[in-house]
Amino acid sequence: MAGNLSVTREYERIFSIMRDEVEPVLFDNVSTRTNLLYRMKDLDAIIRTGGKPHLRFTILKELPTAAGYTDLDVLTPVRADPVTSAIFEWKQIQCPIQVSGLDMIKTGTEGIEDLLKIMIESAETSMREAIGGSDVGIFSSADETDLRKITGLGNHFTSSTTTGTVGGLSRATLLKWRHQSATAAGAFDTNGLNVMTTLFRQCSRYDETPDTIILTGATWDNFLKETTRSFQVQLPLAADQGMIDAGFPNVAFFGALLTYDDSCPANYGYFLNLRKYIRLFVREGRDAEIGDFVKSRNADDLVSFVLWAGNLINTNLARGGVFLNGDTY
Repeated sequence: MAGNLSVTREYERIFSIMRDEVEPVLFDNVSTRTNLLYRMKDLDAIIRTGGKPHLRFTILKELPTAAGYTDLDVLTPVRADPVTSAIFEWKQIQCPIQVSGLDMIKTGTEGIEDLLKIMIESAETSMREAIGGSDVGIFSSADETDLRKITGLGNHFTSSTTTGTVGGLSRATLLKWRHQSATAAGAFDTNGLNVMTTLFRQCSRYDETPDTIILTGATWDNFLKETTRSFQVQLPLAADQGMIDAGFPNVAFFGALLTYDDSCPANYGYFLNLRKYIRLFVREGRDAEIGDFVKSRNADDLVSFVLWAGNLINTNLARGGVFLNGDTY
């Protein structure tokens, strides 16, 4: 007579099958479920890369001085020191998956797959909130000294343009390593649109302009109130119909896509060049890797973890900016 089938081993067996199916698409699902992550994926600004000690990038520090001359003027060579390096660290995020012995007892064999599916979907949602969020995610204010949080937009574009470090480089001492900043005085309807227009120009240089503007929901509402009041029709038009079809409303502002993100910190908005300067680097093999289902030493359970490693990189702060105090109308 056959012995009893182990409930725990049956869970392990089914989880192993499901993990191989789910793992390859888990981060893709995460990166299509927030406004900014979706936009970054759409612009190929999410980069998978192999292992390296840190994420190091060459940054333009200064330019050689060009000057006019005539005839037999003496031309004096001056060696410039044009570049330095910004160094970003790997940041790690984890989300636990735990199934208790009681969960296993209550679930019949035919329900195991459904229970595990719910657990994985819950972990996926948690990873979306984490990576796309303001605590440990892409909107965080952490610098390279905090390895538990992504070096987010709150670090790249602070309210001060002359203090703090990004990628280990100081804004106080490196003039080229300073972002643009503008504030809506009093309330958005006073001068919000004018300030945004000026900030867009300040973030632009020749053919380099912001391609994405991320606002809070409140500032987004204020922007639409002010523009529709000005034009008396439902303008401006959408910048990306594909994003709208995917559930992410957006409009065009001087050709840039303007939208909101629920994780954007209050009274902050960001003017970004995602096509060229801002990237989310993700470690290959750790882009939401699902670990083995193992039993805790002192508990009746099975435990696994969803693991992610990467960081948000900026290689030209001057071509981006922060828009402050836009939430009040």
